[in-house]
Amino acid sequence: MNKTLMTASYHARFMVGILAAIMSLGFAGAAKADRCSADGSGNWSCSYSYRVNWYSCNGVPLGRGVRYQAPEDAPPPGGWPVAFYYNGTSPADTNPFVQDANASFGAGYVPQVIHELLDDPNGTGKKYAVIAPEPPQSAVLLEFWNTNLPVPYSTTCDYDFFPDFFSEIKSGKYGSASRYNMNKRYAFGISSGGYNSSRMAVTFNQAKKWYQSCSEWCNKDTWKAIAIVSASYANCTGPACYVPGLPSNHPPTKFWQGVFDFIVPKWTAELYHEDLQDDGVATEFVEHDGGHEFTAEAIGADGVKAWFDEFN
Repeated sequence: MNKTLMTASYHARFMVGILAAIMSLGFAGAAKADRCSADGSGNWSCSYSYRVNWYSCNGVPLGRGVRYQAPEDAPPPGGWPVAFYYNGTSPADTNPFVQDANASFGAGYVPQVIHELLDDPNGTGKKYAVIAPEPPQSAVLLEFWNTNLPVPYSTTCDYDFFPDFFSEIKSGKYGSASRYNMNKRYAFGISSGGYNSSRMAVTFNQAKKWYQSCSEWCNKDTWKAIAIVSASYANCTGPACYVPGLPSNHPPTKFWQGVFDFIVPKWTAELYHEDLQDDGVATEFVEHDGGHEFTAEAIGADGVKAWFDEFN
């Protein structure tokens, strides 16, 4: 082979190598596409869709905003497991997908938890769709869940909302129903939203009654794990807390509780935790030096996603 042909051959191989490297980078970038990102100040935000879920509360039509997102990848067979996030008591229209790093009650950690669920940055191979409905709005422009109101839960708007909400997810109102695995549900929340996470285990994890619609009430054994931040059992409110007999199929539950939480005393969460232990339910308790808030313990190896992964 003469020198000219050797030079041409070398350049051809060099260009093919460069092209292959560029294509490899392109595909790698696509594979790592994230739904969430942080800005230069450490403020996290995640992309999401939004719709109003209309339902009937004791015969009165009402709407609630719902934010939702699924991982970037194609869903696995059966669909993505679904993690439901429940805000604590907060101003109307509080957005858990976008929060400043220094937001009150540690809310800046919430989009970081959502990032772990949607994007799996630690490469565990487990991802989740995330759906965050808004609590009902009160007369003082605050939103909180009905789970621990001093009235029978069956008379509340939440009792009417959740069956309709779950039915709309299963019927494709939140994008293709096939991308959600509603047989693998997870719940996490803080304060009022933590109590409401417990409510999923107490009220919405049971067999339907004979007069109830299956599309709305066929939820038995669908909740796989619960994560409760600064809260306790579904009916409790701050120091007013009594934990009755728990359902036999209560899902595994982990608690994150601050030593200096003067809104929800630590002993109330411990009471719930100990009852779960007595019943042989998988449960863990993380005690931190903070107050009524999300802390760094909610992310990473001991965080919400890591807990869910154990039961996925």
